[in-house]
Amino acid sequence: MPVLFEKTKINKMELKNRLIRSATHEAMADDDGFPTDRLFNLYERLAKGGVALIITGYTYVSRDGKFKSMLGIDRDEHISKYRELVNRVHENGCKIAIQLNHCGRQTTKEMTGTKPIAPSAVKDNSLFVMPRPMTEADIQRIIDAFVKAAVRAKESGFDAIQLHGAHGFLINQFLCPHTNLRKDKWGGSLENRMRFVTQIYNRVRKTLGEDYPILIKISAYDFMKKGLKPEEGLQMAESLSQMGFDGIEVSCGIGEDGGSTLRGDIPFDVIVDEWDMYKNKNFLFRYMIKKFGKKLLKPIPFEQGYNRESAKNIKNKVNAPIFVVGGMIEPAYMEEIIQNKEADYISLSRALVADPDFPEKIRQGSRKPSRCIHCNLCLFYLSTRSVRCYHGKRMKQS
Repeated sequence: MPVLFEKTKINKMELKNRLIRSATHEAMADDDGFPTDRLFNLYERLAKGGVALIITGYTYVSRDGKFKSMLGIDRDEHISKYRELVNRVHENGCKIAIQLNHCGRQTTKEMTGTKPIAPSAVKDNSLFVMPRPMTEADIQRIIDAFVKAAVRAKESGFDAIQLHGAHGFLINQFLCPHTNLRKDKWGGSLENRMRFVTQIYNRVRKTLGEDYPILIKISAYDFMKKGLKPEEGLQMAESLSQMGFDGIEVSCGIGEDGGSTLRGDIPFDVIVDEWDMYKNKNFLFRYMIKKFGKKLLKPIPFEQGYNRESAKNIKNKVNAPIFVVGGMIEPAYMEEIIQNKEADYISLSRALVADPDFPEKIRQGSRKPSRCIHCNLCLFYLSTRSVRCYHGKRMKQS
């Protein structure tokens, strides 16, 4: 499949093909955010498996924006360990970017030691969290944290950074009208809601220079009643491209909108048995979630390439390279997207959890789809376990 294995460049970063490992939370960091040996081994296998670029699991820029077993880059002590990780990936012929993130309201006080913060006091109904609205000082402090984290990333040798502006995390919380109810310069119009990410980008670009690749992941839309609509997501993507981002990864959804970010099965039994915020609920609540969760939340059925249309629409409007993520499992399907110029890169997550060697198998001529069945257990067990493929098999309670 020659089209998938063309050499390309993003800014000054050369990539050997168009297959990308999309950021995936691995839960392989210690309590201080340092990568463990298990993560080193995983990234080495991914690099040998044939992807052109590994984007790390989300990495907190400030401790009040962390989640359990999440990577961190909030202090200079992280640099030497990440330098080792980068070198390990480079030795195996692959590039690596770090995804910078702040969870905002999508975490808990138990995780951060303090009440979660967000643009506005809008309850997260999936985690039962009511955040504290951010003050002007909070906003400036977190912008500064993103900039400092970006500097550490470049010093660590990462080939690029990616800002996580999707899936209901802090940058997305500013962008989304469901979570941003502010009446000041940080809320209201799309321009105002983009002010947070605009200031982060402008300061990072000024600090790191024009030649350093800065990417962003966005939700083009979500399924909240007063959330981000596709037409506004398209306008947002145009503005990000004009701003100067070197690549836009197109995804969708937030944590509480019915699993739109991943589609397919939502294992409510695993949620009730494994997640701390559900394990502590009374028996009746837990029973009702197990029994009627799918009727209450209404999971969205899996369909291959569910962000393809959004990526195509954005690709037609912007100059920045477009990454499309969202359940791609068939090599011919991925090739078709690139040939039709609907996107520039294919981002893979669960397919690589199931088989890190999937890209190399495609390069060698395989036309077989990924073995991933989209049971989504790899994601829902992350509350208590590191990422791995379960292929539909439930595990004993931890």
